[in-house]
This record gives sequence, C-alpha cells and structure tokens, in this order.
Amino acid sequence: MSMNFGREQALLRQRLTAKGSEELATEQAAQFGDGLKFLGASDEEVIAAATDLTALYPEMGRAQMTAFVRTLWGSKTHELRRVGIEILAMRASLLEPPDMPFVEGLLKDTTAEAVNERIAADVLGPLICKNKKLWKDLNKLAKDANEQLRRAAVRATKAPMTTDNTVFTRFEELVTPLLVEETPLLQTAIDDVLAAAAEMHEDAVTAFAKEHGRTLK
Repeated sequence: MSMNFGREQALLRQRLTAKGSEELATEQAAQFGDGLKFLGASDEEVIAAATDLTALYPEMGRAQMTAFVRTLWGSKTHELRRVGIEILAMRASLLEPPDMPFVEGLLKDTTAEAVNERIAADVLGPLICKNKKLWKDLNKLAKDANEQLRRAAVRATKAPMTTDNTVFTRFEELVTPLLVEETPLLQTAIDDVLAAAAEMHEDAVTAFAKEHGRTLK
C-alpha cells in the first residue's frame, strides 16, 4: 500500500486532536514551550496511533519511514513528532549508518526530556548495536558542548551494553570523562546504563563502580 504523507499526517492530527484535552495541551505548552503546537493527547494515544500506522504499512522501508518522520517532525506539533519517534523506535532495525546525522538532528531539535531519552535509547542505541563503527560518532556526541547531547550519547550505550559482551571498554572510554560533571541527569543516565549492564558485564561493572566510587541501584 502506497503512503500519502499529507493524508496520513492529516489523519493523525484529526485522531490525536479528538483524543486530546485542552488541560493537557496547556500543561505541555508550559513544560515544552519551545515554539511547538500541542494537541493535548496522552502518551498512550500517541503510541497507539504509531502502532496502528506501522501495522497499516508493514512494507514501510527505510527511505519511506525516514521521509515520513521528517514530515511529521516538520509539522512542529509535539504529538505528531512523538508519533514519528515511536515509528522510528518500532522500526529501528531498518536504520543504517547514513541515518546517523538524521538521528543527531532530531536529538538537537528537541527539548523534551522523554523524547530525548526515547530517541537515544531506542533509536540511536539499536543503530549503534548494528554498526560498531558508529561508536566514534557516539564519542563525538559525548564531547559535545550541549549537555543534552552528551546525555543522549550515554543513553544510547544501553542497548549495546545489554546485548554485546565485548563493548564495555568502549563504554568506559565514552563515560569516564563525563564522571566529573555535576549534572544530575547525566550522572543518573550513566548509573542507569551500569545497572542495566550489570548482569552481562558483572565483573567490569563492579570494578568500574568501585574505582569511581559509584553506588549502583
């Protein structure tokens, strides 16, 4: 089935507007007031809409998916952007190394913490799992002046750290320079990855925590 981007975007807007509330839209605007529009739809409704759309287009390929997500992102509507990110997360296995700048661009253009975390952990993370050569790009993100991007780089390590028993050294090289930063969200992200990876990298995680005086959950 061929996808008409304009039609599908309009249908998503109608659906999420019908499910939205003015009260939630006002709350969202206060929280993410960065020039976006807000329909007041819940996270559950956003996920349901993305799930239905991916089921409707099971043959959606990489090029079509990324183009459609760009369309939704360009709408400047919070919920439509969220649908796009959910689609990317559901179909992250389609992404390839040339998509790295696209994913980076999404991370740079969002101020919503939940969106940043979803992109980093569930879009960028699986992409890194498929392509170890992209750790060099992850290291660049970890050194970026933008703390949000540094935090995303750490979160993106969770997927490879919990599925690949050979990547601890790469993780250690990436996060060690970040340990001196007094930014709670960044430090929490590091501890979250360590805790998640403790089963696969038990000895290395224990040694790392001891060396740097970190108490794991």
